Amino acid sequence: MGIEMSDVKEKIREYWDLRGKDYDKSPGHASLPEVWRDVLASVFERRMQILDVGTGTGFLALILAELGHEVVGIDLSKGMLEVAKKKARKLGVDVEFKLGDAENLPFDDCSFDAVICRHLLWTLPNPQKAIEEWSRVVRDGGKVVAIDGKWLDSSPPAKLRRFIGRIAVAVYERRNPWKNYHYRKEINKMLPFYGGSDPEKVAEMFGRAGLSDISVKDLSWIREMMLNSQPFVYRLAWGGRNYFMIEGFKRV
Repeated sequence: MGIEMSDVKEKIREYWDLRGKDYDKSPGHASLPEVWRDVLASVFERRMQILDVGTGTGFLALILAELGHEVVGIDLSKGMLEVAKKKARKLGVDVEFKLGDAENLPFDDCSFDAVICRHLLWTLPNPQKAIEEWSRVVRDGGKVVAIDGKWLDSSPPAKLRRFIGRIAVAVYERRNPWKNYHYRKEINKMLPFYGGSDPEKVAEMFGRAGLSDISVKDLSWIREMMLNSQPFVYRLAWGGRNYFMIEGFKRV
């Protein structure tokens, strides 16, 4: 008997509720805020109403708000959002954080000038449906931006790097990486982009969702900067991965 989609999302929610308290300890998620500020300022040049989908602990949402945008951040995990809200209060930044499913957005058509997500596609059971939802809630002429990469491969060297990466997590993040490190295998099988995505495939999905003027920008230099500031084991475990930003516009 196959696992039900509702069960998949519930397991995903439970996982991220547990991860919320230590998520920002991982350098891949909370490093280089000043660099991300410059990147986001170049993508969103005028004041916009922006939806941050899969906002997690609010990393992008908070930077966008500091840049002067009106931001809503949604996430499936209450635990992650609790951390995001605490960070917003500490910074004195106004962001609306609310529970929401990236594949079934609780917003009317044409509610935002832009939608952005980072490191989200891999954990979606139906990424095509999600992108169509993001396109739906964007106003005509608005944009959808996805930041993603290739996280895993099955080659022996890659498996060795992942093992070393878990040791790094245990030492530097002070948590057990073998306990609740990722979803169970039956969940992974339900995620088309588990392990990461390719820009060509994501671009095709953007096109099928009615987005046009689609462009891909290489962001591997950000990963290189992040890793250069980390201990050697992090650099060994997480180096050499494809990292990109894809942007598409809703036709007027």
